[in-house]
Amino acid sequence: MTRDEVLAMKPGPGLSALVGEHVINECRHDFERCGPNFWNYQCRKCGMEDSNFVKKLHVVGENKPYSTDIAAMWEVEEMIYQKGLAEKYITNLILITGSTGFHLVHASPADRCKAALLAVMDGEDKRGR
Repeated sequence: MTRDEVLAMKPGPGLSALVGEHVINECRHDFERCGPNFWNYQCRKCGMEDSNFVKKLHVVGENKPYSTDIAAMWEVEEMIYQKGLAEKYITNLILITGSTGFHLVHASPADRCKAALLAVMDGEDKRGR
């Protein structure tokens, strides 16, 4: 996905799902049963194994409204901070809002989601991915 495609996205489930997958590290892929026990599952796409005792780091399809609900967005900002991408996030948020003042502080959840996605993309570029 390009920067322009991220910037053109509208608030809603599509943007929220991208943030969940790429920023929060939620697995939003299809699980199928594997192994001898009925509680063993594996993601068809990424291979992550899971069971009825779900690992909270990887959640399948919670569909949190990151791009429309500021309360859900705080989780995204916390993850950005934990990943060491806070400076890239702020830089992108300034570019998106065109402000370092009032409009930056009051940026919409959608603008914050876009800045988070761009920060992750920028971070990946620096590591050679």
